[in-house]
Amino acid sequence: MLAGLSSWPSVRVPGSLPAALLAIVSTFIFTASPVRAADLASVLAGQKNLTVFSGLLTQYPDLFADLSSVTVLAPNDAAFDKLGNWGAVSSNPDSVKSIINYHIINKLITPSSIFKGASIFAPTKLTDPAYTNVTGGQTLILTKDPPSGSIAVTSGFATRGTIIVEDLKFDGGLVHVIDSVMRVPGTIEQTAREAYTDLTAFLGALYAAGIVSDFTELGNVTIFIPRSLAFQELAGTFSSMGQDQLKRVLDYHLIPKTVLHSWQFLDSTALTTNSGGAKVNIQLDANSIYINSARIIQADILVDNGLVQMIDNVLNPDVPNAKPNFTAATQTPVFDVSGATQTGTGAATPFANDIPCTVSCLVKPTGTPGGGVQSSLSRAGVPAPRCTGVLAGAGMGLGMAIGAMIAL
Repeated sequence: MLAGLSSWPSVRVPGSLPAALLAIVSTFIFTASPVRAADLASVLAGQKNLTVFSGLLTQYPDLFADLSSVTVLAPNDAAFDKLGNWGAVSSNPDSVKSIINYHIINKLITPSSIFKGASIFAPTKLTDPAYTNVTGGQTLILTKDPPSGSIAVTSGFATRGTIIVEDLKFDGGLVHVIDSVMRVPGTIEQTAREAYTDLTAFLGALYAAGIVSDFTELGNVTIFIPRSLAFQELAGTFSSMGQDQLKRVLDYHLIPKTVLHSWQFLDSTALTTNSGGAKVNIQLDANSIYINSARIIQADILVDNGLVQMIDNVLNPDVPNAKPNFTAATQTPVFDVSGATQTGTGAATPFANDIPCTVSCLVKPTGTPGGGVQSSLSRAGVPAPRCTGVLAGAGMGLGMAIGAMIAL
């Protein structure tokens, strides 16, 4: 028998085979190329419900050229249909390019590699400074649901989708089909207006202090933003606060040059803020994370220049050693409460009048993202008239379960 053929059990070589023919058989067996994965266009074409995304590959081939070891999240046709405004968005090439790049993860991710209850923060190919100001590419969050094992994908503006078809192999990596189009994260202001209106009191305070740009133009930041109820509880205190003092308080909520996911907070550590180098202290208790005495109630909100961690109290730079009461449902404010206060959805939101208005001055309820992708708004903003009245929304899901989380 020809040497080496014993390792190919399915190949049988008759002993009477002429030597020349044996050479041909040997060459065929040992030089045959392994089966190559199909190209991306073929894989997409093999799925009947990916015609829109396949069309993007045809329109913008350069964005898909030379892909290697990546994960492509391909929204199905129904995902584009439910946007309601894809026709308008698709007429803006820059917006379309940002959306495509935000659906290409720079690593290979298989759903089976994610533990149940765990989350992965996955950098994408979106690095255009017109749309993002984080190093290494804007991220998506992939979370495996503990009971079902399904993978949820979270993007900007609280937009979520589910992987409905897994592990379609192509020559540059993997394709997962998802049921929603992911939204490129916007600025703090865009995010507060369209998805998390419980951030609006803080936004108004930034305008009142004249430091909006400090929080929107800095890259790679973590911002602790108190919910609006926390400002309502201190309405009288803030009404008597001067602009410089207000600026100092707000700067104490900004961690520059550091994007901190919730899993990265370590017990009994301190972080340097933008308020003259003053520090905040981190404490962990079970599944809760405390910044001084304020608890994170909504973790890892994606914005274009980093992450927002929503907290339940306003931080005070003059009380850096405030300790949380782990057994209390709510924490006591760390400011002296002065003047009359009123809380609840019908109460006026402090600093609401300082927020520039949109054309209609309407703010969507908290946690209800807009249906469309808003042309994947760039980072530029335009001043507008001031808002008046009570802002809607009482807070996006206040519970936070912290499981295992991984940053790729």
